[in-house]
Amino acid sequence: MSIGSTIKRLRREKNMTQEQLAEYLGVTSRAVSQWECDRTAPDLSTLPALCHVFGVSSDHLLGIDVDRMNEEIEKIITDATKFGNRGKFEERSALLREANRKYPRNYRIMQRLADSLVSEFSRKRCKDYGEVFALCEKILAECTDSKTRYAATDTLAIAYGYAGKKDEMVKLADQMPKACFSYENFMVYRWSGNADLVKRQEYIRYLIDSLLSTVTALSGHTGDDGKPLFSLHERKALWQLVLDLIETLFPDGDDHYFAQYAYTVCRFFIRDALKGKEGDALWNWLDRCATYAIRFDSYAPDALHTSPVLRGSPDGGWIMEAEGNCSQELLDWLTKDDETAFLRSDPRFEKLTDRLKMVAKTPS
Repeated sequence: MSIGSTIKRLRREKNMTQEQLAEYLGVTSRAVSQWECDRTAPDLSTLPALCHVFGVSSDHLLGIDVDRMNEEIEKIITDATKFGNRGKFEERSALLREANRKYPRNYRIMQRLADSLVSEFSRKRCKDYGEVFALCEKILAECTDSKTRYAATDTLAIAYGYAGKKDEMVKLADQMPKACFSYENFMVYRWSGNADLVKRQEYIRYLIDSLLSTVTALSGHTGDDGKPLFSLHERKALWQLVLDLIETLFPDGDDHYFAQYAYTVCRFFIRDALKGKEGDALWNWLDRCATYAIRFDSYAPDALHTSPVLRGSPDGGWIMEAEGNCSQELLDWLTKDDETAFLRSDPRFEKLTDRLKMVAKTPS
């Protein structure tokens, strides 16, 4: 429906004459008549007054199907997420770029495009993040939705880091609220009822993810001279802590998404056992590493946890990098790397690799 037809319909629903509408808007009745016949269109400066008198949004007045548009935007975001989970970062960016051209004022799409570009550029070791900076700065200058602004601030800070702009990154990070001032931290003792259980579990999932990633990062923390601040013995204690946390939190073995942390830690222990030529210990860590790789690669995005801490909730999907999943990565290292050649004559080797082959996959 044209804007003229919409004005005519809304005017009649309000029981207004063309003259009355013209008087309210400060235009001539002939101008209103011309609009309703689609010979001319109202000036942009008149739209707010038209929306006010009719009690409608500008989208409604302009004949934009908001519901259809929102459905399309949600589908674009869902499809973009699927591309990202399959490691198809260029395809995701291309989809979001096209969507940004079609909906240039949709800040959710804009933010997701910026985030996608960071993922794409960082993997290419690109240093030119100008496009990301422009998108995020536009969001921060124009968008009023706080969640989108927070997401854009986070994306912008990450882009600064990858671009080598540490001062800008730290300055922006300093503007972010501390964790203790978050909505979730405020609500942790105030949630109740079935619906709030989901929110509490979402927060717990975030805390577990943050704790595991932070402890793993802590084990490799270096000082100003670039040397590790923790001894090998201390680093091994931190690695073991990650495994202990996962096994304590998920006694049913339903570690799902979090199995990737255990897989990473097992790779550390494998490297250590290789250096020490610890045969039995090495095979123990290889077996555990394969177990966690398989758990991570084979859990379904909608699989529900059974252990109490997250019982009944799913973790969602995960991003498969270009080289494949964890099982494929471990299998390639075992079968192709010179470092592991001596393992291939051991009777345990075939059994281990056969397990991995069941779920190993390189993205197409």
